Amino acid sequence: MISVYEYFQKMQEEQVLLYFKGDITNNLLTSLLQLIDDRLERKSEDIKIKRKVFSILLECLQNIYNYQQFNQFDNEELQSATLMVRRTEEAYYIVTGNYIKAEKVEILENKILKINALSSDELKGYYKEIISNNERSEAGGAGLGLIDMARKSGEKIEYSFEKADEINYFYILQIKVTI
Repeated sequence: MISVYEYFQKMQEEQVLLYFKGDITNNLLTSLLQLIDDRLERKSEDIKIKRKVFSILLECLQNIYNYQQFNQFDNEELQSATLMVRRTEEAYYIVTGNYIKAEKVEILENKILKINALSSDELKGYYKEIISNNERSEAGGAGLGLIDMARKSGEKIEYSFEKADEINYFYILQIKVTI
């Protein structure tokens, strides 16, 4: 059996700044953001990098929170999400994971594929197009979060969907912020 100390060492080696698993509540969202802000401050990170990481983390957490508020799962365990922020020599990685309904997978994947296919200038235009159309998703947002994350990171969005059961998938999202 792996010990807590071994987990601790591995997280130190991988420079994990934050790891969380559980329900994302409004109060917790605020606490997690404050915690990562404090940790970035202690690392004396460049203000531009700090803003990017903080902004992308905020968007990730809001997406999970809003999705969970809109989609109530029968199984309480499926309300749980995971979040990790880690740093390497060249980048920060913001990784989230949460359960989504199977019928949302194709829609979300198509959106990510479209975003990943666009250049920086095309992303900017797509962002403006959605704002000008004043469209709202069923969760109440305009669907700008993923576009905004891609624009701010300057990187392609990495993702995967792992089948949890017949009606749910575990959605993993990773955003890289190059230092």
